[in-house]
Amino acid sequence: MYIKRIEINNFRIYKGKNILNFDQKDSKNVFVISGYNGFGKTTLLTGLVWCLYGKNMQEVDKIYKEKILEKGGYKNYLKSSINFDAEKENERIFSIKLELSDLNIPGMAFHNIEIERVCDSDKCVDKLFIKIDGETNELVEEVNEDIFINDYILPKEIAKFFFFDAEKISSIAEIKSLEDKRSLSSAYSEVLGIKKY
Repeated sequence: MYIKRIEINNFRIYKGKNILNFDQKDSKNVFVISGYNGFGKTTLLTGLVWCLYGKNMQEVDKIYKEKILEKGGYKNYLKSSINFDAEKENERIFSIKLELSDLNIPGMAFHNIEIERVCDSDKCVDKLFIKIDGETNELVEEVNEDIFINDYILPKEIAKFFFFDAEKISSIAEIKSLEDKRSLSSAYSEVLGIKKY
Protein backbone atom coordinates (compact mmCIF):
# COMPACT_ATOMS: atom_id res chain seq x y z
CA MET A 1 0.00 0.00 0.00
CA TYR A 2 1.25 3.44 -0.94
CA ILE A 3 -0.10 6.75 0.27
CA LYS A 4 -0.15 8.80 -2.93
CA ARG A 5 -1.73 11.97 -1.61
CA ILE A 6 -2.93 13.52 1.64
CA GLU A 7 -5.30 16.47 1.72
CA ILE A 8 -5.81 18.20 5.06
CA ASN A 9 -8.50 20.86 5.29
CA ASN A 10 -8.96 23.05 8.40
CA PHE A 11 -7.79 20.28 10.74
CA ARG A 12 -6.13 21.64 13.87
CA ILE A 13 -2.95 23.53 12.92
CA TYR A 14 -3.64 23.17 9.17
CA LYS A 15 -5.79 26.08 7.94
CA GLY A 16 -7.41 25.79 4.54
CA LYS A 17 -6.56 23.06 2.07
CA ASN A 18 -3.07 21.58 2.48
CA ILE A 19 -1.92 18.92 0.02
CA LEU A 20 0.98 16.50 0.30
CA ASN A 21 1.83 14.54 -2.85
CA PHE A 22 4.01 11.46 -2.61
CA ASP A 23 5.02 10.79 -6.19
CA GLN A 24 6.43 7.30 -6.57
CA LYS A 25 9.79 6.97 -8.24
CA ASP A 26 11.56 3.68 -8.80
CA SER A 27 14.74 4.87 -7.11
CA LYS A 28 12.99 6.58 -4.16
CA ASN A 29 10.35 4.84 -2.10
CA VAL A 30 10.78 6.41 1.34
CA PHE A 31 9.48 9.82 2.37
CA VAL A 32 10.56 11.52 5.58
CA ILE A 33 8.46 14.28 7.11
CA SER A 34 10.48 16.39 9.50
CA GLY A 35 10.17 19.72 11.23
CA TYR A 36 10.50 21.55 14.50
CA ASN A 37 8.29 20.73 17.47
CA GLY A 38 4.87 22.29 17.15
CA PHE A 39 4.89 22.47 13.35
CA GLY A 40 2.30 19.75 12.71
CA LYS A 41 4.04 16.38 12.38
CA THR A 42 2.06 14.68 15.14
CA THR A 43 -1.10 16.45 14.00
CA LEU A 44 -0.56 14.98 10.53
CA LEU A 45 -0.30 11.47 12.01
CA THR A 46 -3.34 12.06 14.19
CA GLY A 47 -5.24 13.23 11.12
CA LEU A 48 -4.37 10.05 9.22
CA VAL A 49 -5.55 7.88 12.10
CA TRP A 50 -8.74 9.96 12.48
CA CYS A 51 -9.41 9.75 8.73
CA LEU A 52 -9.20 5.97 8.75
CA TYR A 53 -10.81 5.13 12.09
CA GLY A 54 -12.92 8.07 13.33
CA LYS A 55 -14.27 7.39 16.83
CA ASN A 56 -12.49 4.02 16.76
CA MET A 57 -9.12 5.81 16.74
CA GLN A 58 -9.08 5.34 20.51
CA GLU A 59 -8.68 1.60 19.85
CA VAL A 60 -5.56 2.22 17.72
CA ASP A 61 -3.36 3.56 20.51
CA LYS A 62 -3.82 4.67 24.09
CA ILE A 63 -2.54 8.16 23.23
CA TYR A 64 -5.67 8.79 21.13
CA LYS A 65 -7.89 7.38 23.85
CA GLU A 66 -6.26 9.76 26.34
CA LYS A 67 -6.72 12.75 24.00
CA ILE A 68 -10.41 11.94 23.53
CA LEU A 69 -10.94 11.46 27.28
CA GLU A 70 -9.05 14.69 27.96
CA LYS A 71 -11.55 16.57 25.77
CA GLY A 72 -14.53 14.96 27.50
CA GLY A 73 -15.51 12.49 24.78
CA TYR A 74 -15.41 12.07 21.02
CA LYS A 75 -17.92 14.84 20.20
CA ASN A 76 -15.87 17.38 22.16
CA TYR A 77 -12.72 16.04 20.52
CA LEU A 78 -14.29 16.73 17.12
CA LYS A 79 -15.41 20.20 18.18
CA SER A 80 -11.84 21.03 19.21
CA SER A 81 -10.34 19.72 15.94
CA ILE A 82 -11.46 22.59 13.69
CA ASN A 83 -8.65 25.03 12.93
CA PHE A 84 -8.92 28.01 15.29
CA ASP A 85 -8.51 30.68 12.57
CA ALA A 86 -10.95 28.90 10.25
CA GLU A 87 -13.51 28.78 13.06
CA LYS A 88 -13.09 32.53 13.64
CA GLU A 89 -13.95 33.00 9.96
CA ASN A 90 -17.16 30.95 10.49
CA GLU A 91 -15.86 27.89 8.68
CA ARG A 92 -17.22 24.75 10.31
CA ILE A 93 -16.09 21.91 8.05
CA PHE A 94 -12.78 20.13 8.41
CA SER A 95 -11.59 17.00 6.63
CA ILE A 96 -8.78 14.62 5.82
CA LYS A 97 -8.57 12.78 2.50
CA LEU A 98 -6.15 9.97 1.66
CA GLU A 99 -5.45 8.59 -1.78
CA LEU A 100 -3.99 5.09 -1.69
CA SER A 101 -2.62 2.84 -4.41
CA ASP A 102 -1.03 -0.59 -4.74
CA LEU A 103 -3.53 -2.31 -2.50
CA ASN A 104 -4.39 -5.94 -3.01
CA ILE A 105 -8.05 -6.65 -2.37
CA PRO A 106 -9.08 -10.14 -3.47
CA GLY A 107 -11.40 -10.16 -6.46
CA MET A 108 -10.99 -6.45 -7.22
CA ALA A 109 -8.98 -4.71 -9.91
CA PHE A 110 -8.48 -0.98 -9.36
CA HIS A 111 -5.86 1.79 -9.32
CA ASN A 112 -6.74 4.10 -6.44
CA ILE A 113 -8.83 4.26 -3.30
CA GLU A 114 -9.86 7.62 -1.85
CA ILE A 115 -10.82 7.74 1.81
CA GLU A 116 -12.22 11.00 3.14
CA ARG A 117 -13.55 11.79 6.58
CA VAL A 118 -15.45 15.07 6.90
CA CYS A 119 -16.75 16.72 10.04
CA ASP A 120 -19.07 19.62 10.75
CA SER A 121 -17.73 21.04 14.02
CA ASP A 122 -21.14 22.50 14.93
CA LYS A 123 -22.91 19.15 14.71
CA CYS A 124 -19.91 17.18 16.02
CA VAL A 125 -20.64 14.36 13.60
CA ASP A 126 -18.19 12.96 11.07
CA LYS A 127 -18.91 11.12 7.84
CA LEU A 128 -16.69 8.69 5.98
CA PHE A 129 -16.59 8.46 2.18
CA ILE A 130 -14.73 5.80 0.22
CA LYS A 131 -14.34 5.84 -3.54
CA ILE A 132 -12.59 3.22 -5.62
CA ASP A 133 -11.26 4.65 -8.88
CA GLY A 134 -13.51 7.67 -8.29
CA GLU A 135 -16.73 5.69 -7.81
CA THR A 136 -18.70 4.30 -4.90
CA ASN A 137 -18.38 0.54 -4.63
CA GLU A 138 -20.85 -2.23 -3.79
CA LEU A 139 -18.40 -4.05 -1.52
CA VAL A 140 -17.81 -0.92 0.55
CA GLU A 141 -21.54 -0.28 0.87
CA GLU A 142 -22.24 -3.94 1.64
CA VAL A 143 -19.76 -4.33 4.49
CA ASN A 144 -19.85 -0.73 5.83
CA GLU A 145 -17.01 1.80 5.38
CA ASP A 146 -15.42 1.25 8.81
CA ILE A 147 -15.35 -2.53 8.40
CA PHE A 148 -13.97 -2.14 4.86
CA ILE A 149 -11.04 -0.08 6.18
CA ASN A 150 -10.36 -2.48 9.04
CA ASP A 151 -10.65 -5.63 6.90
CA TYR A 152 -9.16 -4.51 3.57
CA ILE A 153 -6.97 -1.45 4.19
CA LEU A 154 -5.32 -1.55 7.61
CA PRO A 155 -6.62 -3.29 10.74
CA LYS A 156 -6.74 -0.84 13.65
CA GLU A 157 -4.87 -3.34 15.84
CA ILE A 158 -1.72 -2.87 13.76
CA ALA A 159 -2.18 0.77 12.72
CA LYS A 160 -0.09 2.01 15.64
CA PHE A 161 2.91 0.31 14.05
CA PHE A 162 2.34 2.25 10.81
CA PHE A 163 1.49 5.71 12.10
CA PHE A 164 3.95 6.83 14.73
CA ASP A 165 6.43 9.61 15.34
CA ALA A 166 10.07 9.35 16.40
CA GLU A 167 9.25 9.18 20.10
CA LYS A 168 7.21 6.03 19.45
CA ILE A 169 10.22 4.18 17.99
CA SER A 170 11.99 4.10 21.35
CA SER A 171 8.82 3.02 23.18
CA ILE A 172 8.34 0.13 20.73
CA ALA A 173 11.97 -0.90 21.27
CA GLU A 174 11.45 -0.89 25.04
CA ILE A 175 8.23 -2.92 25.12
CA LYS A 176 8.09 -4.92 28.33
CA SER A 177 4.51 -5.88 29.07
CA LEU A 178 3.24 -9.23 27.84
CA GLU A 179 0.15 -7.59 26.32
CA ASP A 180 2.28 -5.14 24.27
CA LYS A 181 4.56 -8.00 23.14
CA ARG A 182 1.54 -10.00 21.97
CA SER A 183 0.21 -6.94 20.15
CA LEU A 184 3.54 -6.40 18.38
CA SER A 185 3.79 -10.09 17.49
CA SER A 186 0.26 -10.01 16.08
CA ALA A 187 1.13 -6.94 13.99
CA TYR A 188 4.25 -8.59 12.55
CA SER A 189 2.27 -11.71 11.77
CA GLU A 190 -0.55 -9.77 10.11
CA VAL A 191 1.66 -7.53 7.98
CA LEU A 192 4.78 -9.54 7.27
CA GLY A 193 3.62 -13.10 7.79
CA ILE A 194 6.21 -13.55 10.54
CA LYS A 195 4.91 -15.88 13.24
CA LYS A 196 7.52 -15.02 15.90
CA TYR A 197 9.89 -12.16 16.51
